[in-house]
Amino acid sequence: MCCKVSVLKKKIAFIINPISGGINKEKFPSLIGRYLDRNQFDVEINFTRSAEHNVELAQQAVEQKKDIVIAVGGDGTINNVAKYMVNTGIMFGIVPQGSGNGLARHLRIPLNDIKALQIINKLHQKNIDAGMANEHFFINVAGAGFDAHVSWMFANAPKRGFWSYTKITLNEFANYKPQVYELVVDGKTITRNAFIICVANGSQYGNNAFIAPQANLDDGLFDISIMKPFKPHQMPIIGLEMFLKKYNNSRYVDALKGENIIIKRAEKGVFNIDGEPIMMDKDIHIKMLPEALKVIVP
Repeated sequence: MCCKVSVLKKKIAFIINPISGGINKEKFPSLIGRYLDRNQFDVEINFTRSAEHNVELAQQAVEQKKDIVIAVGGDGTINNVAKYMVNTGIMFGIVPQGSGNGLARHLRIPLNDIKALQIINKLHQKNIDAGMANEHFFINVAGAGFDAHVSWMFANAPKRGFWSYTKITLNEFANYKPQVYELVVDGKTITRNAFIICVANGSQYGNNAFIAPQANLDDGLFDISIMKPFKPHQMPIIGLEMFLKKYNNSRYVDALKGENIIIKRAEKGVFNIDGEPIMMDKDIHIKMLPEALKVIVP
């Protein structure tokens, strides 16, 4: 006589940002029903109502001891979910639905919803690093200067998406003034007049604009890119270097690596945390969180 073996399903929670990237996600639960393997998973689906509700759902998933938590949204949503998964042992997954999708692109997670869900079925995972900038968690990129300024303007823009971001970048470029920064990288102090200071864990801002082409998410090091001041007519060259993965070798850029970084500036101001602008103190201490997250990858 044969007995049926009962397989314990993994508890999986989806946290969906309904407005990220300007993409309608009303039909996403039906895609989960069709393409996620229900023989493997006990599924819970939640739509966020606000940033605060996002936090509440992520904390709730940890308290309920979910096996897997999936963020459906852009880099900001991913950050707001992932920071509660650090060192919990919970597998973290991504269905990219943002404007730039920098982290997902680095991890080669498909931008197609169906293909992203099918990757979750396979449960391939790797441990990746993350970082802290003062009290703020980040996974992909953090930084000061023009990119943080543009993030601030973009966050308050009426429209999201690549073209809105590009328009803001071009409009703000003419009036933005570089600043003097003192950086302490693993104990070594340097001073630079810079247009952008970017501390990268991942390789790109998003939309395949590679700010740190050689960055590795599991090497225990940040890639630091210091963009020097430049003339307006040189901007297309720098942009092309980003998209061709040659930015780190540009004559307009100083590239460093480190795990413990202090950025000192003249006054407090906006700082870029995974594409989200945050007002922070003038001194910012950035430290590495090695192998902090278990992420589902292709």
